[in-house]
Amino acid sequence: MSVAFSPDGTLLASGGSDQTVRLWETNTGRCSHVLQGHTNLVMSVAFSPDGALLASGSEDQTVRLWEISTAKCAYVLREHTSWVWAVAFSPDGKTLASGSDDQTVRLWEVSTGQCSRVLEGYTNWVWAVAYSSDGDLLASGSGDDRAVYVWDTRTDRCLNVLQGHTSWIRTVAFSPDGALLASGSEDQTIRLWEVNTGKCFRILQGHTNLVMSVAFSPDGALLASGSEDQTVRLWEIDAGESFTLLQENNGKVWSVAFSPDGALLASGSEDQTIRLWEVNTGKCFRILQEHVGWVMSVAFSPDGTLLASGGSDQTVRLWETNTGRCSHIFSGHNNLVRCVAFSPDGKHLASSGEDRTVQIWEVNTGERIHILNGHTNRIRSISYNPSTGILASCDDDGNILLWNMFNQYQLIQTLRNARPYEQMNITGISGVNETQRNSLKILGAKEDSD
Repeated sequence: MSVAFSPDGTLLASGGSDQTVRLWETNTGRCSHVLQGHTNLVMSVAFSPDGALLASGSEDQTVRLWEISTAKCAYVLREHTSWVWAVAFSPDGKTLASGSDDQTVRLWEVSTGQCSRVLEGYTNWVWAVAYSSDGDLLASGSGDDRAVYVWDTRTDRCLNVLQGHTSWIRTVAFSPDGALLASGSEDQTIRLWEVNTGKCFRILQGHTNLVMSVAFSPDGALLASGSEDQTVRLWEIDAGESFTLLQENNGKVWSVAFSPDGALLASGSEDQTIRLWEVNTGKCFRILQEHVGWVMSVAFSPDGTLLASGGSDQTVRLWETNTGRCSHIFSGHNNLVRCVAFSPDGKHLASSGEDRTVQIWEVNTGERIHILNGHTNRIRSISYNPSTGILASCDDDGNILLWNMFNQYQLIQTLRNARPYEQMNITGISGVNETQRNSLKILGAKEDSD
């Protein structure tokens, strides 16, 4: 249900439907400890900034704090009255925040395990939480109460309740300097708030469907927003205007990515194109059109000179960002490619998707150097550990496979937690709605049509 690397990258923690938290050595793939105590699904795990502690939140309504050195549970935090969906440490590691279906955020003193504050007032689920960069503030967004709450983490005082959205709030983000807060909602708007006054000084309108994500540019001058309305918008914070509406696509925008220097934005769409936009002008200066299917993912190389794309045409393509030339077409997948990722040194490109393989390509030559088999269902995500070079890949069956980049991508370990309804056949079952059916499948159930 949740995975997290330790700050130094040597451990991987996973929480699962088997009610356990497991610690894995990333260099060997060995499960070093099984942390038992939860009595229901473990929904979230998070390491403390110093890596000494691990927090876990569960459907059993508790948060547990574990000592990594001893693998013992130091505290059981029991005051929530419903599922705990999210846990997050403050930047200094002294406070733990937990968000729950009981319509509260609770702040816990890590050193004592005591609940120091209860942030109440919600009338529905807590959907999102975010700390400011200095850790002094906590923002949270909720459901039916349609409000963003800003709390002083040093006191028990709610600084502001930011009201104005007319539907559920999906995402919140602080600006890099902590002066501004952005919130995106199902009401199709983005609101910009002054953190010190709580005033909404801008309502960014233009999207015609859900706003699912907001992110500030590295310098804090711009905001990018992604929506289900098939567009990407770039907003100037000072002017409060969308200086360009990236609407030339004729289908949903599946993926967006900033170049490392923030100068370019790439967008991939189901209209089979990749568009490169100059961030400072908002102009589309290049359209990459060689895919013959949906463009599902885009990623810049670490130095920004290359762009990789994966699509439903079963190919991965490598593009020179300064010329727009497609330097390589990587053919080898036999189903759509959902994700692409560059290795930390930029020498390798990993791709994966519906065909259940991870394929490794040499960037300089365009040659496929490895086909990694072992997954039993479509692969949803891949990610390199920037410190160790371990590649993690995750699939719909709940498997996490770890591959050693520095040893010919040898499979180190298959990490798996059995799910409650593993392999239960629900074909033709009656008495459940579509949402319940999907929930059963997430927990391991199968249909003959899968």
